[in-house]
Amino acid sequence: MGNPKDILGEFSRSRINDEAVNIEKVYFYKTDKRVNPKQEDPFWVSIGKLPVLVSAPHAVRHYRQKKIKMSDQFTGSIVYLLNKLTGCHAIAVTKLYGGDPNFDNPCIYKERIAEICNGRKVKFFLDIHGAARESEFDVDFGTNGGKTLLIKTNMFKLVERNFQDFGLSRISHDHFATSGPNTIANFVAHELGIPALQIEINKQYRVPAQNPQGFHRLLGALVASVRELA
Repeated sequence: MGNPKDILGEFSRSRINDEAVNIEKVYFYKTDKRVNPKQEDPFWVSIGKLPVLVSAPHAVRHYRQKKIKMSDQFTGSIVYLLNKLTGCHAIAVTKLYGGDPNFDNPCIYKERIAEICNGRKVKFFLDIHGAARESEFDVDFGTNGGKTLLIKTNMFKLVERNFQDFGLSRISHDHFATSGPNTIANFVAHELGIPALQIEINKQYRVPAQNPQGFHRLLGALVASVRELA
């Protein structure tokens, strides 16, 4: 099994978990208060040095078909930490702005992704989502039957191996639809020409206060994957 200590370096488990909780409170506050995206930027973006872009489109509550949908808890914090730990590019939604990036067309989130990728040779895109604790998998990888990988299956196998090495071995594939034309992974692959992977993470690994070891292993798998993909 992979060792998070080796991957995460000087960041102790308690420090990583405390930081994740603080990041979630500060940047990804859960509220039904809606902002106007023309007046207030609803996204957090950080440009890094590694040619990998990570994304958390459901880090806070979002609108789909005129209904407020719950957030994918701690996905924003995961993306934030990946940017800080690896130097990859990162984007996440921080405010309820009246849309759903994985459903809408046109979509201001996808437009921002295209801006980030423009002029930067992004090699791979990871879209981080959350699944329910009751799910029968640790992680689900969505590739629309391999289509979003743009034949870069070796890069996908690298990610899958890292999750297995860090003990997240219950893996499923395409349990969640990535086939819709408006999913972020499809947009990035087919409009931007960048291999893309949608990752759905079981909630048991997204609760650093309740499962500190599991959260640490999850981060270890993601950090290792981002570094190798770059």
